[in-house]
Amino acid sequence: LQEFVQCSRQFAAPQHRPILQWSYDQRMANTTSLEFRGTVAFLLDGLPHHVAGGWHPSKKLAQRDVSERALTFFVGKWGEELLQEDAGRQPAPTRATGSDAEALAEFCRSYHACGDTRPIWSHTGTGGEYIAHVEIMLLGVPHKFAGGAKATVEAAKSDAARRVLWYLQCPGYQH
Repeated sequence: LQEFVQCSRQFAAPQHRPILQWSYDQRMANTTSLEFRGTVAFLLDGLPHHVAGGWHPSKKLAQRDVSERALTFFVGKWGEELLQEDAGRQPAPTRATGSDAEALAEFCRSYHACGDTRPIWSHTGTGGEYIAHVEIMLLGVPHKFAGGAKATVEAAKSDAARRVLWYLQCPGYQH
């Protein structure tokens, strides 16, 4: 996984920081043994990503599970999707006639990788600023995105939607 992330960099990684940042949750499997679930965080193409695995009897097995899940998704499923797009099955162009959030909903309806699912929105607010969060399904895997802090909920949703549309390379949002 570390080699994949290092080779995929289009953006310089922060200095003096590990490429992969690991954390673990633990729970009691029964009255005498613990289970661990690993989570890895990393920058891929300049964007933060987090991948969580399943529960395992050791941290090493949990770490291996997360690495395999991440590689299966990014190299396997996502790689296949990109090859199909290159072969002519491009996402339908979306022209934002309404809000950016509506453009994201329309894009998700027409983009094969979203599986015809709609974005699920939420937001948090502190000190008069709001951050929008959106969850979408990509190739059967839930993905959560957040925007920057904005003065209104609508501005926060618009910012988050534009970020997701850029990430997915929706026509009209690539830059």
